[in-house]
Amino acid sequence: MSTTDGSLQADMGALCSAVDDADTILIGAGAGLSAAAGLLYMDFTTFGDWFPGYHEKYGLRYVYKAAFFHFPSVEEYYAYWARHISRIRFRHPAGKPYLDLYSIVKDRSYFVLTTNVDGQFVKAGFNQNRVCTPQGDYAYFQCSRPCSNDLYPNQKIVESLLASMASGSFAIRSEDIPRCPHCDSLLEPNIRKGSNFVESPWMEKYYDLNKFLERSGSGKLLLLEFGVGFNTPSIVRYPFKRIAATHGDSLLIRVNRDDAGTTLIKRSARVKTYAGDAGLFLAALAATMAVNQNPKR
Repeated sequence: MSTTDGSLQADMGALCSAVDDADTILIGAGAGLSAAAGLLYMDFTTFGDWFPGYHEKYGLRYVYKAAFFHFPSVEEYYAYWARHISRIRFRHPAGKPYLDLYSIVKDRSYFVLTTNVDGQFVKAGFNQNRVCTPQGDYAYFQCSRPCSNDLYPNQKIVESLLASMASGSFAIRSEDIPRCPHCDSLLEPNIRKGSNFVESPWMEKYYDLNKFLERSGSGKLLLLEFGVGFNTPSIVRYPFKRIAATHGDSLLIRVNRDDAGTTLIKRSARVKTYAGDAGLFLAALAATMAVNQNPKR
C-alpha cells in the first residue's frame, strides 16, 4: 500500500493512538470497502461465477451493470434479482475488512454512514441502531408505486422464488411474482435506483447521526473513511470533508485505492490519506492494536 502522507507502517503507532484517543469515531464506507471484502461489482470473472449464463444470454459482464439492466420480462427480472439478493445479501459472509474494523471499534463510541446496501456491517457485528444506510438495503422489498413507506423483509420470498425455479431457468413462474399486499403493485428491491425509492425509514437514521455528532462536539472525533469515491460523494465523502474542516478537534483518515486525495489543507491534526486497499489497511491496524492490547509478558 502506498500513502500520500508517509509510510503506513511508520504511521501505525500514530494510527493506533488516534483510535485510542478518540472520544467518538464516525465511520464512512463506500463500494471500495465491500470490494476489499470480495464483493466485486465490476469484475467479469466474479459476475460469471455468481451468475452463470447471464453473460451469454444477455451480454452482461458486471454485477453493477446487471443491477440497472432492463430485462425482457418481469419474470426474468425477478429471476435475476432473486439470485442477486441471495448471493450478495444473504449468502456472502461478513468480509474480513468489516470484521477487522469491528474489532477496532466495537468497544468504542461509533456510528456508521455507508452507501453500501449489502448488509456487511450488521453481519460483522455492528449494532444496527448505529448504522445509517441512506441508499437502502438488499434485504427489503418495497412497493414499486410506492403506495406506502412500508418495507418487507425479503429473505423468505427470495428463497421461495429460487426454490420454485426450474434448474438453469432465467425466469420465475408468473404466479410467483411478488406483489404489494396493499395495492397489488409489483414489489422491488428497496435500493435507491429511481424517484420511487422509499427512503423514509433510512433517512430517519440521520436523526441518530446528528445526535451522535452533537455529542462529539466537545471531544476528539476520529473520522474513518474507506473506499468512498465519486459515484455518490454527497452522502459520505463531502460531508466527512466538511466535518473534518469545521470540527474543533478532529482527524480524518481516508483510505481509497484510486481517490485518496482531498482538497483539505493537509495539516497533521486534520487529515491523513492512504492510497491503497482498505482491507490491507484494516488488517494491519487490527493486528497492531491487538498486539498493543495483549503484549507478551
